[in-house]
Amino acid sequence: MYSACVQEFTQWREVARPLLSTGTVPEDMEWKLGRHFEPLAPSLTAPTPLRLSRQLIELLETISCYRHDGRWDLMYRLAWRSLRQPHLLEDAADPDVHRAMQMASAVNREIHKMHAFVRFREMTDEQGEKKYFAWFEPTHQVLRLGVPFFCKRFPNMEWMIATPDGTALWRNGELRFIETPDKSTLPKADAHEGLWRTYYRNICNVSRINPPAMRREMPQRYWRNLPESVEIQTLLRDGQSSFAQRQREAMDLELAKARAMQRALADLPDHSGGPSACRRCDIWRHATQAVLGEGSTSAFIMLVGEQPGDEEDLRGRPFVGPAGRVLDEALKVAGLERGDLYVTNAVKHFKWQPRGKRRLHQRPAASELAACNHWLDAEVSQVKPRIIVALGVSALRAVAGLTDSIESARQLQIPHASGAQVVCTYHPSAILRADPANADQLRTHLVDDLRRARELAA
Repeated sequence: MYSACVQEFTQWREVARPLLSTGTVPEDMEWKLGRHFEPLAPSLTAPTPLRLSRQLIELLETISCYRHDGRWDLMYRLAWRSLRQPHLLEDAADPDVHRAMQMASAVNREIHKMHAFVRFREMTDEQGEKKYFAWFEPTHQVLRLGVPFFCKRFPNMEWMIATPDGTALWRNGELRFIETPDKSTLPKADAHEGLWRTYYRNICNVSRINPPAMRREMPQRYWRNLPESVEIQTLLRDGQSSFAQRQREAMDLELAKARAMQRALADLPDHSGGPSACRRCDIWRHATQAVLGEGSTSAFIMLVGEQPGDEEDLRGRPFVGPAGRVLDEALKVAGLERGDLYVTNAVKHFKWQPRGKRRLHQRPAASELAACNHWLDAEVSQVKPRIIVALGVSALRAVAGLTDSIESARQLQIPHASGAQVVCTYHPSAILRADPANADQLRTHLVDDLRRARELAA
């Protein structure tokens, strides 16, 4: 068993090369993180050359910045396996490769944030010469990979970027890495800060601020080191009001368009036979039957899906297939009884395309949703629910005329023309299609939204 204490990629490589040359298996190596570098004994060094691809070396250097003690073990395991499996990195499903790619993505995102959110402050030394300083607190140890960007951008300035892990110093065209000085001795503002804040206020278009997107792109953990952060709360407050107004205007416009299309379709013949005889669009031609809504006609909550699936088309009932079983389970966890609800779909016929002997679901077009809205409105008028739960983007479009993503629509308060309130959530089929890593999260969101609908209805 060999043991090595390393802190950065160059140290890890110095230790790993002789071990890989002698064929030391990963299980015989113990890696530790520490400031006291411990190279292996010279006797372990072997002259056998190693042939590692440039792609692998770049990947290893990137994930060496990921702040987790297990990165050194993963790096050695990947290098050891790549010598025996030259095409290892092409197997995205391999657990080691998958984990390494996730780590590399996280590091690259942090480098991007560093380039975007480093703010230099002006300093004057004892000789009266100007220097520039910035403090940055990254999630991962990205200083060495992120700092070349600033060397190219500010080659004629003398500057320093300090982080909790170390400091980059650029002077006279030379880059050095030094220990980070005591933070209390470093400047927290400069004479130009007020000017920068004024500039930021004037270039920021408040009417175009999307607060959730802004927080995703500029997480609050960066704010304390940004001069403009003093202005952000005011801008967000103003932007939130403007964003809500734009949402209301867009909703009114979409509703007006949907109603206009419904009025145009109202004169088309439907043979007076209800949805089963409806000919307002062509989906009926390939469906077994119309699938009507079912449940309590005095229900406080109406669930609206997209359209029947294969099993629903054959049995003539909504949500009785795999997606229906996921929905039933979520309803139970949310404290709702299906018998107390009214369950239907925005489109009453099954739209599908052949794939061998199978019939694969095909999303209905906007015109087909509008053609079927006549029947959905009739159901809403009959049931008069307090809450309408739109399951998926097609249902959201049919119910409220919105084309937002589910992620953003879940945060909105959406009124329905009938006076009901619309709650938007993921369609149960999205859980069935999601990979295991995301399926549990989507299921949690579905349950939370159904529980919210129950509370609002009460």
